[in-house]
Amino acid sequence: MFTNSKLAKSVKLACAFSAASAFSFSGAVQAQDEQSAETVEKIQVTGSRIQRTDIESPVSIASSDQSNSSFSTTAVGLNTTALRNLGESRTLVLVNGRRFVSGVSPSSGYAVDLNSIPASMIERIEILKSASSAIYGSDAVAGVVNIITRSDFEGVEVNVTSGISGESDREKNAINITAGNSWDSGSVTIAMGYDDDKGLKASDRDFSRYDQAVFLDENGDEYVDILNSSYPPQGRVGSYNADGTPYVGSENSFNRASFRQLVTPLERKYVAFNFTQELNDDVQYFAEANWNSSETYDSTIEPTPFNVEDVFKPSRGGTGGISMSNPMLPDLLVQNLMNDGLTMDDNIPWTVRRMVEFGARSTNMERDTVRIATGLDWNIDDNWALNTFVSWGKTDQWQENGGQVNLERAYQAFNVVEDPDTGEIVCADETARLYGCVPLNIWGEGTISEEAVRYVSTPAKATGEAEQFIFGATVVGETPLELPGGFVNVAVGVEHRLEKGQFQPGDFAQVGASSTNQADATDGSFYTNDVFVETSIPVLDNLILDAAARYADHEITGGDTTWNLGVEYSPIETLKLRASAATAIRTPNIADLFGGRGETFAGVSDPCSGITADSTGTVAENCLSIPEISARVARDGEFVLTQVESQSTGGTVGGNPDVNPETSDNWSVGAVWQVMDGLSLTVDYYDISIEDAISTTSRSTVVRRCFESTNFDPNCGGDVVRDANGALAEVHSGTSNENDIDTKGFDVEVAYTTELVGGQFGVNFIWNHTSEYVVTGIESGDAVDFAGEVLNPDDRANLNLSYGYEDWNFTWRMRYWASSVDSVEGNNYNFTNYAPLEEYNEFPSVIYHDVSASYAISDDMNISLVVRNAFDKEPPVANQSSVNGGTGINTVSEAYDVTGRYMQASFTARF
Repeated sequence: MFTNSKLAKSVKLACAFSAASAFSFSGAVQAQDEQSAETVEKIQVTGSRIQRTDIESPVSIASSDQSNSSFSTTAVGLNTTALRNLGESRTLVLVNGRRFVSGVSPSSGYAVDLNSIPASMIERIEILKSASSAIYGSDAVAGVVNIITRSDFEGVEVNVTSGISGESDREKNAINITAGNSWDSGSVTIAMGYDDDKGLKASDRDFSRYDQAVFLDENGDEYVDILNSSYPPQGRVGSYNADGTPYVGSENSFNRASFRQLVTPLERKYVAFNFTQELNDDVQYFAEANWNSSETYDSTIEPTPFNVEDVFKPSRGGTGGISMSNPMLPDLLVQNLMNDGLTMDDNIPWTVRRMVEFGARSTNMERDTVRIATGLDWNIDDNWALNTFVSWGKTDQWQENGGQVNLERAYQAFNVVEDPDTGEIVCADETARLYGCVPLNIWGEGTISEEAVRYVSTPAKATGEAEQFIFGATVVGETPLELPGGFVNVAVGVEHRLEKGQFQPGDFAQVGASSTNQADATDGSFYTNDVFVETSIPVLDNLILDAAARYADHEITGGDTTWNLGVEYSPIETLKLRASAATAIRTPNIADLFGGRGETFAGVSDPCSGITADSTGTVAENCLSIPEISARVARDGEFVLTQVESQSTGGTVGGNPDVNPETSDNWSVGAVWQVMDGLSLTVDYYDISIEDAISTTSRSTVVRRCFESTNFDPNCGGDVVRDANGALAEVHSGTSNENDIDTKGFDVEVAYTTELVGGQFGVNFIWNHTSEYVVTGIESGDAVDFAGEVLNPDDRANLNLSYGYEDWNFTWRMRYWASSVDSVEGNNYNFTNYAPLEEYNEFPSVIYHDVSASYAISDDMNISLVVRNAFDKEPPVANQSSVNGGTGINTVSEAYDVTGRYMQASFTARF
């Protein structure tokens, strides 16, 4: 079982190839990667607490992976999944029909980390691609992924797998052992394993080796070139290197990509256990247990970009600056600054520097997930049964971030004097010297001493914990009411769920004494009590009506009711027509409600920018009512921000206890046609409308709304702070019900099997078309259709060809991602005149080819070889100019392969 994740890849493959009868993973995926399409047959889809088999078709997936999470300190190494591109928090992941604890930091979101569920335990994966809140509760807005684990395994199975890329890197190795036994009244299955993915550095691939951006040449044509950081290892003071020589960006800048991660390394250990036992003829006991430990290691990004302003920033309690008379300043720098008009009584302009002496900023993350579920299934009589369960789960997260700077100690290390006895430069504060203070000389390359690093560096530790407790009971059975199609079935149940979460960023981060952004702790909990009912009504032999309803009483947000209605009609034996309508909810999670406020310096648009004395309208009147702005307009004729002012707006974002649930209306219509023996066709159309979608309000939106108000408050209720020159100093925001989301599209699948030259030949073709993905701002009414953007392509498809002959099996899979754009709004830009991208806004269509072969040495032994991205196709460019490109990887990992050609061999033996 491989990370990136084996299960994540299995779920994605399941969704991509879910057939008109769905899919099951032969031999619990046989510890094979997503490349092993030959092991995929069908996934059974139930989507109900009433036992039956339904038919489903493909869905779309986007998720966190080891590339797009590599720049995050709290999400690094996660593998999560999302249906219909509606986000991981709107996709409910179950294990054996029951919720699984979140693996995401409670400060940043809620989702199941698929790394924590071992693929060697999987029997099949069920995909329900419609809203299912009435059946399964909150979060099932886009659908449900239900992972069914093995419960009756016999014997011992050992799988050893090893892989390597065509560039001889990204080694992956795994060993998985599954054992089990069954007896007349029960069974036990246990699996354990270890896997290690070495990952990739950005410098390991040409497309990610350098920081890049789009520029314009002399003819106005776009081209890609290196765009390094202006925080160099030698330091920079305005237009000078910190040693006083002229700063030349093309020569003196810093390549951040040399330290960045293309694929995060991930090591995993796990043990899983399933047990069933009949206590008597009518009562069966079951127990499930999972333990998983996932660790990211040697995951790095570039050394800290240090700004002296952070040390003296008033919002962090600092005062003053670096004086021109500071003895650490090089003579050449002082002379140049004096030539520019400064005097020895002034402070120098803010100095920035890449703190390479402190090493790369590293994130060593460990997540331990434990989950236990147990319960009783009681056959009350021949027609009725009672199912009860209790589950508890907890994810503990520990992380240690290296390369950080203690700002309080940096303040002492900048405050230096010459020792009158020795003439050496020492820290001015005698007490600080007792604690090891030595001068922090950042004016030149290699000028920071090891002693200064030891004194100023600080460990940055953080811990988090997500905990879940659930009790549920369901009575299910057949009523006495008989219709022409059979007896009416009913399920009635109750469920209590408690969610807790806390995250501690560390002492220095909480008080703003570290070079990382200041962050508050997260701590919160909520419970929900639900009651639900579901029924299946066989009106005729060929006509079935389904209905479900649920009332959920949430501790914070109150009560909500959801419902499902469905119909299936078979006018002839080989054709099934189906339609459904449903409502669903997503109640806010711990991060939405209680997420600790964290510091941010992302760009903010000031609505007062460009205001003149002649400007009219509500915004202009409100801006000119602020004395600092009106004084600047009177002096300069216009309120024009400097580059530093426009890029230096601080503030915070965080949770909001007043946020309300999302609600959605979903409907679909489709058909399944068994055209002939071996040939089937499935078509489904879907329409999903989400109201009051939860998101973090843009800080630009916060300011704009405030200044457009006719009941104007200059401080915007404390959310906006301006400095003495009228520029935005701080803007604060948080989660809220910001948008409505509407998406429509259809899925088509053709499945065909036939005998060919003595073997079995199969074709499976899946096509998803997204016709609309509109996000509408609730407050503004502005609507943008994101269909056609790279994460929402108009079309994507998979063609799987398979052939089995005697002991051999072969597959050839083609994955298609349609041509798309980086931004439909044009909010990307080149770095020459900052106009929206044109040529590099376009992404070409991409087809990846994966081939595999397996051979059964005997009934109990099998070997396989898989080659993924066989033609070694490089991904399209999506760099710093892009909106959807992953930070530091210069492409979009959700859509495109970043590893290149990859080969994997596997050996499985059963005893």
